[in-house]
Amino acid sequence: MKQLLVIFFLLFVTLNLQASKSSENQNNVERSINAVVRNKYFYKTNKIELSGTAGAMPLDSVVNHLLWGGKATWHFTDHFGWEIAHVQVAIPSITGNIKDIVTANNLSNVQFSQINLLATSNFLISPIYGKIRFFGNQVLYFDIYALLGFGFANTKTIKLSSSAPVESTVRQGMDPVFDFGLGVKIFTGDAIAILIDLRDYVTFTEVYSAKKPRSNFSVFAGLSFFIPNF
Repeated sequence: MKQLLVIFFLLFVTLNLQASKSSENQNNVERSINAVVRNKYFYKTNKIELSGTAGAMPLDSVVNHLLWGGKATWHFTDHFGWEIAHVQVAIPSITGNIKDIVTANNLSNVQFSQINLLATSNFLISPIYGKIRFFGNQVLYFDIYALLGFGFANTKTIKLSSSAPVESTVRQGMDPVFDFGLGVKIFTGDAIAILIDLRDYVTFTEVYSAKKPRSNFSVFAGLSFFIPNF
């Protein structure tokens, strides 16, 4: 019985020493980078983040846009970063609904724009860090971020008519765009995170011979890979 108590006592002391050492190591890291958030395991300062994404514009009832692309982000502090390049290639297709409306109402000049390419650069802030515990001892670590920036878009102005040709291109070219949005990254380790990104691209496209701002709300999901500190 005494031997068993001694074994339990030694095990208790060993585990506490290990926990104390791990806590001290974590505290040293936090002190070295002047961390504001305590017990944060996934720091981003001076890391380059490379992301691959896929998305869509779910609120557009005229053109279906599927988006494929990625971004490169430099986190110059733990809470501020520069999304150096965010590039999306679009695969647009006109919905059957708008074609039916044009044909049914014998319309001759219905114009709208579609997007072929988006390229922006953005300022990023991630002030919120959190943890969610589930199934007892499983913890998810996440960052919530906001972004704002500008760039350009390759757009095409389409004309629909009930008479032939059914579809024709009125104009194609580069237009200015600014974007803003929110996102969340869920860390699976030091090198990988799952991301969900919501942003709106406001493009200044020419429709009916006049340039007008047009909102393009987009939803993305993807993976991020963090290159170690340089």
